[in-house]
Amino acid sequence: MKKIITLLLLFYSIANFSQTAEKVEDNNIYNVAGLNTKPEFPGGLDKLKSLVNESYLKTYPAEVKGKVYAIFVIEKDGSLSDVKILRGVDADKAKELIRILENLPKWNPGKVKDQIVRVLYTVPLVIGK
Repeated sequence: MKKIITLLLLFYSIANFSQTAEKVEDNNIYNVAGLNTKPEFPGGLDKLKSLVNESYLKTYPAEVKGKVYAIFVIEKDGSLSDVKILRGVDADKAKELIRILENLPKWNPGKVKDQIVRVLYTVPLVIGK
C-alpha cells in the first residue's frame, strides 16, 4: 500500500511541477524587408500622403513645400509610436506632422510567420502643392 501511495504522490508532483510551455510575447521591432506580410495603411500610401498633406495645409497653408521623411513604429494594434520627422521642416512644423500622423486611422500591422509584429517604417511625405 505504501508503494502505491508513494507512486501516486510521485506522479502527482511530476504533473503539477513540470515545466509548462509559456507563450513568450515578441516585442522586437522588425524591418519591413524581413516580413511575410508588410504593414498597410487603409487605402494605401497615396491615401496616407494625401491625408497628411491635407491636414498639414489646414494648419500651415502653403508655407512650406518640399519633402520630409517620417519614421515610426507600427505597433501590433496598428497604432503608431516613436514618430519622428527626420528632416525637411523646423521643430514646430515637425510637431504638427507628428500630431497628424499619430491621429490618423490605424494601420494593418505586419506579420512574420502569421504572427503580428511591431515594424519600423519610414515614409517620404511631400508637403505643399
